[in-house]
Amino acid sequence: MTTHEIDELDEQFEIVVGRKAPLTLVPDWVTLYPASKSHPKYQGKILSPTAKAVYAVLAMHVNVSRGDSACWPSRKTIAQILGFSREQSVDQYLDQLDEADAIDREPITRPNGAKGVRYIVHQTPPDGFKGEQSVGEHYRNRREQEAQKLRKSPGRPRKSEAVEAAQSEPEVEPQETATDVAARTVADEWWAHAEELAKQGQLKPLDTERQRERARTNLMTRIQDALAARHDVELIKLVLQNLGEWGPAKAKFERTLQKLKDKTPEEIALDKKAQTGATKWWEEAEALVKAKRMGPLMVDTERQRTGYFLNLRTRIRAALAAGYDSRLIWQALLDLGEWSPAQREFDRALRRLAGIRTPRAANGSRGPLFTNDQWKKDPEPTGGAPEVSAKPDLSAFGIQSDDAA
Repeated sequence: MTTHEIDELDEQFEIVVGRKAPLTLVPDWVTLYPASKSHPKYQGKILSPTAKAVYAVLAMHVNVSRGDSACWPSRKTIAQILGFSREQSVDQYLDQLDEADAIDREPITRPNGAKGVRYIVHQTPPDGFKGEQSVGEHYRNRREQEAQKLRKSPGRPRKSEAVEAAQSEPEVEPQETATDVAARTVADEWWAHAEELAKQGQLKPLDTERQRERARTNLMTRIQDALAARHDVELIKLVLQNLGEWGPAKAKFERTLQKLKDKTPEEIALDKKAQTGATKWWEEAEALVKAKRMGPLMVDTERQRTGYFLNLRTRIRAALAAGYDSRLIWQALLDLGEWSPAQREFDRALRRLAGIRTPRAANGSRGPLFTNDQWKKDPEPTGGAPEVSAKPDLSAFGIQSDDAA
């Protein structure tokens, strides 16, 4: 910025009113709120340009004559006004406004019984706000920043002076903390797993180096923030497995973390075992398709494929929680030969393999309480568990622990 440009900052412009229209007030502190981490006033929170546009839409719905700051437009309405194709797209910007204390959200029930949200739109900044609150303050800060730049770098130093300064003040590399080491370890492990998922077609690959760099940065940031909040490493890994993304967004990651953080270590271990079992069966299903023993998974989008996988993982977890042995679950999947079996079919297959009698016959009539073969002596064991596929190695699915038990 030149000296001439700095002088122009104080120039007052005459506003010529042409056409008048309904007016929505957006306070200066919201407009001037840091929009990126590189902003000089950044203190851990941002309001992106789109978040400020969402604020304007909310402020537009406030009924001034009512004397309060409340409104309750639906997400669909906000998305349509701003041109979003999906109403879920506004969630992250509402989260930004909530974190910046520009709005408050309260759950409500609409007259038709539908659930909704009441927004309290704040015109004044929160207590202790240290950001810019007026355009005049913004210009003063810019003037000070330019003055500091001029003081710090009056001219290009001579080569000899630069060499002497470099020799007298050697650069000290920042020390990596234990949290950084742990975050990098978790990120490397998940990145390697994500690459395997991409090879198997379960995760959309990243096409460009810029996409990879951005996803990696998001991943490291999410993990570092979670570790700084003292969340367990296994919980963080479980959240990444549930989301199944290279570098998840902040709002989505924190929602999933909040949902899973109250689980016991046993529940987390069960989720991890179900995830591993679902992955193993997915690999086996692909091998069976190549061998012409199963049909291919017919899906149109990556989202549908993910839905099938999550359904499979849910079925396996429910079976494990009910006490079914891992080998029995695996045999039921082999017998059904489905990528993602329905709950009723999976339950029937498990009960049949476990020797559990159904209370009614197929025609609906009640079956006998016992049959003659129930009085016979139990047969000698001939090998234990049912025969299973030789592939893949099921040790990660918990087979070894079941045998040891």
